Amino acid sequence: MNIASGIPKLVPLGMIQQEGSPYVQNDTMFIKIMINFIDLPKKLLSYAISLNPGLPINIQQHLVKQEEERQIQQTPPVSDVLPQDGV
Repeated sequence: MNIASGIPKLVPLGMIQQEGSPYVQNDTMFIKIMINFIDLPKKLLSYAISLNPGLPINIQQHLVKQEEERQIQQTPPVSDVLPQDGV
């Protein structure tokens, strides 16, 4: 455990040590850190992390908003999912 920050595990050691690891290249470790101040829903977190970090922040935010709208359109209304009284 990293006592200074209280983080018990950053990434499994096996992922870092494997040959061709995307996290370690030429003795340099790459870590992507995201700080979210806009209440990003958990269901969009994996999508947001997968975006190219080289894109400007406003473009990344726009793409996340588009993905959120796409997911909302694909989700059936609650009335279609829940049984109605007397059925």
